[in-house]
Amino acid sequence: MKRSSFIFTVLCGLLGIVGTVALLLYTIFQNNAAFMQTWLHTVSLGWGRFCAGICAWVPFSVAELCWTLAILGLLIFVVLLVRLLVLRKAGWKRSLLIRLGCLFCVGLFISSGYTALWGVGYRSPAFYNDPTTLISQPISLEDLTAVTAWFAKGANESAALVVRDENGLFAEDVTSLFSQTDALYDSLSQEFPALNAPVRRAKPMLYSALMSRLGFTGFYFPFTGEANVNIHSPACLIPVTIAHELAHQRGVVFEDEANFTAVAACLSQGSEVFRYSAYLMGYIHLSNALFNADREAWQTISSGLNELVLTDLEDNNAFWAKYESPVSDAAGGVYEGFLQSHGEERGMQSYGACVNLLVQYYRDQVI
Repeated sequence: MKRSSFIFTVLCGLLGIVGTVALLLYTIFQNNAAFMQTWLHTVSLGWGRFCAGICAWVPFSVAELCWTLAILGLLIFVVLLVRLLVLRKAGWKRSLLIRLGCLFCVGLFISSGYTALWGVGYRSPAFYNDPTTLISQPISLEDLTAVTAWFAKGANESAALVVRDENGLFAEDVTSLFSQTDALYDSLSQEFPALNAPVRRAKPMLYSALMSRLGFTGFYFPFTGEANVNIHSPACLIPVTIAHELAHQRGVVFEDEANFTAVAACLSQGSEVFRYSAYLMGYIHLSNALFNADREAWQTISSGLNELVLTDLEDNNAFWAKYESPVSDAAGGVYEGFLQSHGEERGMQSYGACVNLLVQYYRDQVI
């Protein structure tokens, strides 16, 4: 074996050992919510904030660079593996086992690393779990109806305050939105101090069109601590999506809580662009819940939406309908499997659970 190959094999073996140890620790402590929470707020978020500070110096997504290198590396590995099987030189079986072992070790390290840096959060207590401040609990149909109507009213009022194109669609400059979030969480973090964190900006994704095909609007990458946003999706919801990914960056792990946090953050500051996007996102979640609970109440509220709001909602629905495919279904299934494997039993349906928090937080403003 060449010296370079030997060193590479040893490094892969070390990564496999580290991954195994991390996986064993997670298996032992996964049902200890207090330990998981401590790990999340010290090791996971500490690492994420350190790396995010470094990655903030570059304008592109380091997370996308990591994924690109990983895919290229895997392709090169497959080519070399096929070459080995075709040539079948002396000792090829031993080389095959070593290479497959290296692939397994690297995969184990990446998987366990993701668990250690983010998956532990799904075993921690919910972010909003204090009855004296805010906690998710059952809501009444009356409150759901009132808050849904309040969000519809807010969307109607804000819809005309944003830039629109000749077709009436939301047409704000998307790229400029990323530089308008430095104070986005200032107000909300005063109410919920756990949201305090160094100011970092989300990053637009180069592979946004691919993310649309997979059915994702963005993702938080715990290895680099970056919040990444799909800018290929309908622009009207990009402002609140930026806030959503920044919520993950601040330690809000569960998707339903990140959705609520994003809406609350956007509505807590003065930008009409972010406020309109939040009203729209909040209305989508609330009206979906109301549609299932009281069709007549839903019809009354939805019929009161103005033309500008309806134009954006119809555009959003048409956009995602265009990308419905076995590929997006498979991607969604993989992600749902990831959530459930880490104790998030609601899977991707947890996106709808933010309704309870929205109703509880805003019902007093409706009265």
